[in-house]
Amino acid sequence: MKCHSIIQKNNNNSKYIGKKDNYGRKSGFGIQKWEDGSKFRCIFYKDKVKGWGIFNHNDGDIYKGEYTNDRTNGYGEYYRQNIAIYKGYWMNDCQYGIGIETWNDNSEYNGEYCAGKKDGIGSYIWADGTSYCGEWKNNFIDGFGVYTYGGGGKIFVGNWKKNHIHGYGECQYPDGKKYFGFYKKDKKDGFGIYFWPKNKYYIGFWKDGKQNGMAKFIKGESIKYGIWKEGKKEKWFKDQKDFIDNLNPSEEKYSTYFMWDVEEINKFFDIEIKGEE
Repeated sequence: MKCHSIIQKNNNNSKYIGKKDNYGRKSGFGIQKWEDGSKFRCIFYKDKVKGWGIFNHNDGDIYKGEYTNDRTNGYGEYYRQNIAIYKGYWMNDCQYGIGIETWNDNSEYNGEYCAGKKDGIGSYIWADGTSYCGEWKNNFIDGFGVYTYGGGGKIFVGNWKKNHIHGYGECQYPDGKKYFGFYKKDKKDGFGIYFWPKNKYYIGFWKDGKQNGMAKFIKGESIKYGIWKEGKKEKWFKDQKDFIDNLNPSEEKYSTYFMWDVEEINKFFDIEIKGEE
């Protein structure tokens, strides 16, 4: 957002109308105008603004709020012409602390700011009903949060990095599917467990959003161990021992998950299996 500080304006091209003290300093209610059409109304004290002021920008934007030493400090409301409204706190001319920003398409952010950017804990609702509640950093979704997709019931709970799903996350789909595992730039990448309704599971590795690497596959009563590449099965191992023996050192830490039975997996997913109808 633009600055509302009168310090940033060229005072040589301004005109002041209002009260002054015996030393010629602005003191009391006054109006300051600039050649570009900007206008500022407030109570001055010894040439400084301290208290409530209204800044009318030459493009129609308006700031109404608190000032200290000619800078926005404290609570203030900024009306961006035909675009957005911000109501919240400021420090040294920047959004700082708790604030609510709404846009003309009904999108809304409610949360923390730092140095004029979304930073800390906040929730954002988009015009289509999609929402995110969680951590932000430097105006990016960054950290842990809950993302609910609009219009479909899909929910992701997990970690983000610069607006991308990155790290461990849990995704639940409206048709009953679930994925608990790792992501890289919005795609399944690393170890993960995928559940399909009616007792179907993939427990293994992913790359670039596709099944890729060592995995255990369960479908009904059938349990198999194999290798996948770019979403396709390449081979089956003869049994669990043969599979475990072929895990490389970086994969061995997940061996416990490969040895889970269906009941243990369902507890992990918090799923109650009722059987096929």
